[in-house]
Amino acid sequence: MPPKANFTESVREPGETLEFAVALAREGGDFTLPFFYSEDLQVDRKADNSHVTEADRGAEMLMRERIEAQFPDDGIVGEEWGVKEGSSGRVWYLDPVDGTEAFVRGVPLYGTLVSMVRDGEDMADVGVIYAPAISQIVFASRGGGAWWSSQQGPFADSPAMPVDVRRAMVSTVSDPDEACLLTTHEEWWERTGRSPVLASLLGSFGIRRMWGHCYAPMLVATGRADVWVEPSAHDWDFAPATLIIEEAGGAATSVSGERTFRGKSLVISNGRLHARALAALEGF
Repeated sequence: MPPKANFTESVREPGETLEFAVALAREGGDFTLPFFYSEDLQVDRKADNSHVTEADRGAEMLMRERIEAQFPDDGIVGEEWGVKEGSSGRVWYLDPVDGTEAFVRGVPLYGTLVSMVRDGEDMADVGVIYAPAISQIVFASRGGGAWWSSQQGPFADSPAMPVDVRRAMVSTVSDPDEACLLTTHEEWWERTGRSPVLASLLGSFGIRRMWGHCYAPMLVATGRADVWVEPSAHDWDFAPATLIIEEAGGAATSVSGERTFRGKSLVISNGRLHARALAALEGF
């Protein structure tokens, strides 16, 4: 188990921005809890046929209002409410409910994602993944390390920063037969004609699970899984994960090996298994 640490003494700047990002993710995530597993949850379909709910829309609107009040010149890119242009050179990426399919089915492995990126950068300055239904959070600042906390019940009544904070560190597994690989959306691989690539990937590691979305990078960052491959998603999905994994000691690239959250695909690992994962994806 990663050691506990005194957050205020250990983490480096940008402290104010990171603390704001953590509080923002927690407030947005906790907003979704009354809707989770609700019998009268309103669920709609977006243009791409994916689900969206009143929880998604309301949580993102709340987070946008908080950003505009605290940092009025910052830009915002959100999954549900689009782009707000800014003039500060800083942009916030928001995904209020990552894993909406899980959310609408009453599965607690969904989360709220927050990151802040400077214009033109391929790595976020701060990133947060918060899973409100299981009360787990992992967060990082560039150069300041990655941290995580797990508490019973929502964080709403506690201070902005979790009290019980531990250093997040990737695993030391180097044997592929002992490694746990995570991926999501098996149907995506089939739909795009990449089932042979998926078969190659699955055959390259001893343990395979379809635990995906934001729960997967949370597991890799805390050493509970070793590799995650997400073949297709958006910048707001990948910006927090890439920073958190690197700050936890791992590696994060696109399928083609680019160190960026803008690559439209993502491979994260403990670093020791990264080359094997990329090799298994040849022909992607």
